[in-house]
Order: sequence, then structure tokens, then C-alpha cells
Amino acid sequence: MLKKYFYFLFLLISPILAKSESYPEVLFDNSIINGSYAKSMAHYTGESWIQNVNHSLPVSDSLFFTPGNSLSLRYVSSPNGKWEACILNDKQKFQYMIAKDDHLTFKLFIQSNTEKEQLPKVALQQNDVRSSALDISHYIDDFAYDTWLNVSIPLSKFEGIATGKAVSSLLLEQNGTGTITHQLFIDQIEFLPKNYPKVKLSSAAILSKIGAVDKQVELVWQLPLTPSIRYVKIYRSEDKLNYQPIAVLPIYVQKCLDRVNEYNKSYYYKIAWVDYNYVESPFSDVKEIQTKKGTDAEMLSFIRNAHVNYFIDNYDVNSGMYLPDRGNRQAIVSTNETGYAILGLLVAAENQIMSRQALLARMTRMVKFLSAAQNHQGVFTAFYDGRLGVPYYRDSVPTYDVRGTSHLMESLLIAREYFSKDDSEEQSLRKSITKLWERINWKYFTDRSNADVLWNKWSPIDSTARSRSLGGFNESLSTYVLAMSSPTHPLAASAYTNGFATKHSDGIDFSDELSALVPEIKTRLNDSLAQAISNNPLIGNTGNSPVSIYSDDKVIFAKSIAGGNLTESLMSVYRPFLIMNPKGKVDNFVDYKKYLSDYILAYKRRDNELNIGTRFTDIWGVEQTGNANQGYFVNPAISIASYPFEKEIGLKALRKFYEEYADVLFTQYGFRAWIDLKNNDVSESYRARNQATIAVMIENANSGMIWKLYEQIPEIKKTLDMVYLKK
Repeated sequence: MLKKYFYFLFLLISPILAKSESYPEVLFDNSIINGSYAKSMAHYTGESWIQNVNHSLPVSDSLFFTPGNSLSLRYVSSPNGKWEACILNDKQKFQYMIAKDDHLTFKLFIQSNTEKEQLPKVALQQNDVRSSALDISHYIDDFAYDTWLNVSIPLSKFEGIATGKAVSSLLLEQNGTGTITHQLFIDQIEFLPKNYPKVKLSSAAILSKIGAVDKQVELVWQLPLTPSIRYVKIYRSEDKLNYQPIAVLPIYVQKCLDRVNEYNKSYYYKIAWVDYNYVESPFSDVKEIQTKKGTDAEMLSFIRNAHVNYFIDNYDVNSGMYLPDRGNRQAIVSTNETGYAILGLLVAAENQIMSRQALLARMTRMVKFLSAAQNHQGVFTAFYDGRLGVPYYRDSVPTYDVRGTSHLMESLLIAREYFSKDDSEEQSLRKSITKLWERINWKYFTDRSNADVLWNKWSPIDSTARSRSLGGFNESLSTYVLAMSSPTHPLAASAYTNGFATKHSDGIDFSDELSALVPEIKTRLNDSLAQAISNNPLIGNTGNSPVSIYSDDKVIFAKSIAGGNLTESLMSVYRPFLIMNPKGKVDNFVDYKKYLSDYILAYKRRDNELNIGTRFTDIWGVEQTGNANQGYFVNPAISIASYPFEKEIGLKALRKFYEEYADVLFTQYGFRAWIDLKNNDVSESYRARNQATIAVMIENANSGMIWKLYEQIPEIKKTLDMVYLKK
């Protein structure tokens, strides 16, 4: 018999632990931002009605099945109209593929006097295909009011649904008619297997460690190998008597942060394991912690450490590579993002967050995997199956990723410098990395008509037909430096000017990284703010031929910008300088230290003049600009990573993002990918690029660690000495 769950009801008077670490098979567990759930839609016609906030479903933070909120469904089902609500499934990079025996389950609370036949129908959607709609009342046992009910529907009941594919949304629609206003609450929408572990949780949970920095309390637990444990439930108290549940986290999370209200106050914590039926184990022992205000130095270290913790936890145990979605059943690992992970892990080892030996073991496993992985002329594909070691092609077309391979190789070479001891393990790692380095044939991936220009990818199906030329003020800089430094297949020195420093008509579109200017800003740039101030020499010919990226300098927001625009996202501009110190990097046209400072200042001024939804000048870092009415994605990494180049600006941004938005934006893995202040929405995910950029830039500003390791790579050092002027 399906179980009935009694509810817990209380008003939350203290902050909730940053929410929404969840499994890929979970469609909804919490809205990170209270008020409404941005990843939902609601609409109605005629005399029917459904409550909404700017077309999104409201959430309740006082009544929920799992903390800290649930979806509120308040509606009128008139015979002269219709209503419908949609919960989108866009939380994961690699979405959950439903299986034949899965059940759609969720928790339902009926607060109004709603008859069974007036409960909504539910349907599933897979892209453009919509299933039949089912009456949920047929899948509830022990129907009752004012209690949490379990709804469990076999997926086989939904006509038109294909197994082995992801569900893009869940739909709730009007069922029956009447004039009364109904009030329901829905929580914990997920797909579960028909058969799951049912071992009773008889042993107490183990809360092994607790600590605090500023208002952030860190909890660490020790999870046993019990297959029926599905979640970890966190409780907090301010008096050691009354405990409130503040979060339920999946078991792949081994620690968490809880931001509390006050300094110099004691807080008490305990945890419980939770099984698939949401039955809890006995509690852990209670642990006490007292908070105190953190200094700037403590906050910088704390935030750096949180971001590297993301890489400590998110990896594939088989290959050692970075795992974009740890909760997913597929062990798909990323080549490009593993490059970021290595940089973050080196920072972790240097600061004793991870032991040197543990990192050495992971790097050894990683390099062994890469040595055996399928490649073409030494270049890797973008993704691999970490268990099988075979390529994973997201569009089913075999493709080799030159740009991603270059990022990975840079990081491997930096690791080669870090592991410099004479013991056999570190010697073996260095030799294996050198072999990977030496086998990359950069010349193979150049343009047939211009051996100085690299393609970003290559396919055995259509060669470079879908490729773009690498070049411009972005991460291409370090790729060309690397290719020119190759001990076996180097590009000529002229590739620096003809490849990196040249505008290519088919140049690569960093689609996930570019920030196109909004129309009103474009107008301004074409007008008074866009005064040409320089006529730097062209590289190549004018007309239809490629021209220098330096050929169109302009004053933009009162700063001289080489190249004449702000179309490159700062994340892309930062990328070469994660590993290369811009100080002293001066070529025939640009002083890169000054260039970075000017770009940062102009970028910040632009964002401050946009209506991004904040009154604070220290909140900036627009990731995407398009239709201003639709809002802007503000990426905290953009502003915080300015710290090594504009220290005051970067530190103020870090403090302001943390003070204003840490409750929804900051977790044990650092800052989430973005926040949309105009539309009350926040990303539920993290980006390896963001987490590494913040951690590495803070470390470089403090110690120059990654910069020093990169510039002592013998092959790289020769190229840098050749390219940059001695001043």
C-alpha cells in the first residue's frame, strides 16, 4: 500500500540552507529563491484562474514536505475556461533518461475542501511530444485532507512517452469544474525505480565535523555504505531544544554550508539519514558552533576553498576526470572542464585542503585514462564515458576538440611543474604528461591556406566544415602560445600575429561565454562614446582579408579598449590570465596588464548603466545581454575574478555578492553560475569555468602560484621570451 505522510508546518524565522542540490531524476524539490519558482509557468483563460507571480507558480516556505518550500497550486476550475501549469526540467547538464519501470512520484497536500474529481490531471512532455493526461486521484491511496499524500504513477500509464529519453516538463491541467477556490501544495516531484533498496535505517547518523567562518557554518558527515540511504537531512536549533529541518541533500554531497543570522551566537546541529520512503534514521549526536565576523583575509580563503571543494567532490572515480553531473547515472567526463579542475585541485593541494598524495593519485589515474583514450593526432574529444574510456558525442558526430585539448594540456603541464620531486611516482607522472604533450600534432589542425591559423575542432566526417578559426582577445591567446611551444609539432612564431592577433571572418563564437551588447548600448558606442583614438598598424591587408584585432581601438565608457568593443565576455578574456601573469606581457601593440584593467573598468561601467535589477554598483558581471526586458544573467565570477588586477573592485564585489545574496547564491561549492535579479531567478548549477576562475584568481593575487608554475614550464618560457618585449 502506498504510504501517507503527515505534514510538518512551521514558519521559518531564520535563513534556510542554500537549497537544491538534487538528483537528475528530481524535477522539483525546492525553489532556491522564495516567493515563486522561476522554472515554472502558469496561465488561464476565461473564468478559470490559477495563482501566479509574473506567470510563475508561487512557493510556500511555511508548508512543505522537504525543507525549505513547496509549490503552491491555488486555482478555480470554471466550466467557462481552462488553466494549466508547467514545471520545467532544466536543472541538469546531462538530463535523466527515464526507464521503462520508473514511476512518477510526488507529495500532495490538500488544504481546501477539494473533491477527488477536482484534483488536476498530470501529463509529461518530451520536447514537442505531450503525453496523455492522467487523473492523479486514481493514484492516491487513503485520500485525506491536511496531510501529505504520496502520488505514484507508473510511466507506462502515460501514452506517448518514450523511455530512454529525458522529460522536458511536467504539466498540471484543469480537471472537473466548479466555483470554489482550491488550495494544494506539491513537493518532491521525481522519477523513482519500481524496485529500490528497503533496508531499515537502524543506525544513527554521524555528524563528524562542524566549523564556522563569518556567518557560514560548515557541516561534514560520514556516510555508511547502506544502499537504502537516499538523503541526508539537516536540523538546526538556537536553544538546543527546538530543532528545525533546514535541508535535505543527496548522498553524493558530503558536506554543506548553512548561513545563519547572527555573529557571536551558538547554534546546534544534528542530522539524520533518510531512505526512499522518507523515513529517517536515529539522529546523530548534537554539535555546537559559535559564529564570529570574518576578516577580509579569512573571507578570501573561505571563498577560495569553497570553490576548490567543487573539484574535490566532482570527479569520476574511474578516470579521475571532471564529472559535470555527479548525480547522473552516466559517467560522462569533460576534457575542457578537466583542465579547469586540475588548476582548482592544485590550489587545493597547495593550501592543504587536499593532500598532495591524494592529488597525485588522482592525476596519475587521469593521465593513465587519457593515455589510453581515443584521440586523433593527440587531440581529444570533448567528452568521454569515464567508465568505458570511449568518446561520447552529444550530437552523434565524431569531433575532436582542439580548444578543449589545449586547456587540458596547459593544466597538465602546470601539474608537471608542481609535481617536481624525484620520487618514482612523481617522475612517472611527469613522463606520462610529456608523452601526451609531445604527441599533439598542432600543424594538422591548421587552415590549409594559412598554416598559422588553428581550427577549434575537427571531425573525420566533414573535417573542419563546422569549425571556426581560433583568434582574438579571448582564450585563443593561450592556445596559440601552447601550440607555438610544442617540442614536436610547433606552429611558427608568426602564428601569434596571423593566428591569435588577427580578426577572422569565421572566428569562433564562444556562445556560452560571449555577452552581446544590448541595443541601447550599441547605439551609444556608435555615437559619442566610440571615438577612434588609435591607428595601430594592421597585420595583413585591408579589404576582405583578415585584419588585426588591434586595428579599431576606441574609447568606451571613458576607457581605451584595444579592439574597440566589449563583445568578449570577461570570462573569456580572463582565461589566458588564469595561467599567465599579464604583468610584463607587452607585445608590439598592447600592454596586457593595462588592457585587462581598462577592460574590467569599462565592463563594470557598462553593467552599472544597465538596469540589471540592483541598486549596488559593486554587483556587476553580466553574462548575457539581449532583450533588456527579459533580464540579465549576472555571473559573480566575472566581477570577483577582477581581484588580481583591480583589487578594490574585486574585493568589494566579493563582499557585496556574499552579503546580499549568499543565502541563495553561495553553497559549499562556492557561487552558483548566475543570478537574474530582474526575474527573481538563480541558477541551480555551477560551472567548472566559474569555480576555477574565482579560486585561481584569488590564489594568484595572494601568491602567484599558478602564474609562477606556468611561466617556469621550459617550453612555454621560450615562447613567452620570444613573443613579449623586455620592458
